[in-house]
Amino acid sequence: MTETLDPYKGADDEAYTVRPYAVTGGRVSGASKGLPMEALVQADSAAQNARGLTPEKRKILQLAAGQYQSVAELSAHTRLPLGVVRVLVTDLAEEKYLTIHTSGTADDEATHDANGGLSLSLLESVLDGIAAL
Repeated sequence: MTETLDPYKGADDEAYTVRPYAVTGGRVSGASKGLPMEALVQADSAAQNARGLTPEKRKILQLAAGQYQSVAELSAHTRLPLGVVRVLVTDLAEEKYLTIHTSGTADDEATHDANGGLSLSLLESVLDGIAAL
């Protein structure tokens, strides 16, 4: 038997790799530094028709269309480092393609008690979310 070699076989299994600094244009922090990984992101309806965006930004818009996605989830789904996704999400929000919801995150002062620990209400919300799964 003769085995044919297909150069594209398994191409779906391997992620297309681009250096993170190339994806972000060399930026590593800036406005995205304060963006918590649990912040929820939602794409605006007009974002699907956006032109001139990189494939990484288009993928983020596709994932956030019609549902909330956390920055950490976007990082996992796109297979990009968290820092890169933070920069891209911040860029998309500045371009009015995304809405970022950060209230009630673990970094928010309202979610901490007097001793600096996480508040009971936040912990209860987490447990309720886990129970709902």
